[in-house]
Amino acid sequence: MGLTRLSSRLVFLKKKNSQQPEKNTMLQNFITSALIIDDKEAEVASLKEYLDSKDIWVKHFTPDQLREKTSVFNNRKLIFLDLFLEDGQDEINNINIIRALFTKVLGTSFGTYGIVLWTKHTEHFTEFINRIFKPTNNFTLPLFAVALDKTLYMNNNYEGLLEGVEEKLKENVASSLFIEWNKSVKSGSDHTIKMLYDLFDNDPKKYINLEPLLHSLALNFTGIPADNIGNYDLQKDLVKSLMDSLQFEISNRFNKIDNLFSDPKKLNFNASKEEKQLIFSKLNTLLMLDNHNLAQDSPIPGNIYEIKDESSAMFIKTITVKKADKDLNSDPDYKDLPKRRICIEMTPPCDFALGKKKKFSRVVGGLHMDYDANIKTSAFGGENFYTFLYPIQLEGFEKPQMLIFDFYHFQTLIEDDLKDSTRFSIIYRAKDKLFADILQKLSSHTARLGIGVLQ
Repeated sequence: MGLTRLSSRLVFLKKKNSQQPEKNTMLQNFITSALIIDDKEAEVASLKEYLDSKDIWVKHFTPDQLREKTSVFNNRKLIFLDLFLEDGQDEINNINIIRALFTKVLGTSFGTYGIVLWTKHTEHFTEFINRIFKPTNNFTLPLFAVALDKTLYMNNNYEGLLEGVEEKLKENVASSLFIEWNKSVKSGSDHTIKMLYDLFDNDPKKYINLEPLLHSLALNFTGIPADNIGNYDLQKDLVKSLMDSLQFEISNRFNKIDNLFSDPKKLNFNASKEEKQLIFSKLNTLLMLDNHNLAQDSPIPGNIYEIKDESSAMFIKTITVKKADKDLNSDPDYKDLPKRRICIEMTPPCDFALGKKKKFSRVVGGLHMDYDANIKTSAFGGENFYTFLYPIQLEGFEKPQMLIFDFYHFQTLIEDDLKDSTRFSIIYRAKDKLFADILQKLSSHTARLGIGVLQ
């Protein structure tokens, strides 16, 4: 962006009786650019000077200038916003004006930012929050919003402004966490790139060997033998491989947020059972499943397929409930339940990476259906079922879902069958932790020796 100067060096603050530089606060490390929206340009001249002294890139726009703007802004980390942009209008009409301007010039890909609202009346701030954070807004919602009295800072050339904002943020430790996280991610990303470049002794080697090095990292992450890549997109797996180093750098640069998790009374989930289940189902999907960089012609361990071929031995037609067989297509309890027959590629990663797969895939069949605690317990309570993947939220299904695998449906298939989208259609891939857990439980199930005892 060319706007991230603040994160690369210390800001030297002007002090009357000291020449010592002050260490940047969490907020100052987050803010690299600012946008001022105010109808009175004379009132913000000193604010622009103050922000510039903090090495923050800043621009000012009046409401009329924003209305004339023909493109959306690139991300600005902080927006200073006059609540009453138009005199003679009440606070509700002015908030509606702000929402219309945000829709026009911020859009839905604006990135993370915070709002400092200029107002003398805190009751207006509550109304502002209620209207700005509506889910129907067609613009990116702010990471945080605080209210400050502009006149208090104008009379002092805005000295102490950023400290005032940060003091307000202490009331919202969750927002503070994400500000610190945002800063740490950028810093960690910069250090990860530097680390890769520093692997080489001189510049010519960097440019000669960097691409082969990145190729090796991508291959190592994926596990696909180099001669079997085909049309698989290695670049996305390269990004995933760099996340391991980035994760370390982020945690190494993350500064603890005071008071986060310190009050047990605030840690109760304030939502209905249905709301909680829906939220958790979305998070579980993000944590456990990957729907990016899927390749139908590359059967990779962890790939999850929908079974299209009803004649396949993997296609589960009946389940046994209390010793009674129930047909999934005709039984009253199951026929109207949204469901898919699925299977997961379970070839051990070491065999896959070393080319021992020999054009065959080991797969486990299963079901994907609406989550129902009673069905999960009564129909899939046996030790041969993997029933831990619930609730999850999958595209095309309104309710939270559950994925269930039956270790008795464990077979070896010809790899070309999985590549045939008319028979098996790839829909997801299990992430590493989920795949490792399924593989471990499958291994435990198949390795049971058992013992016969006279009773």
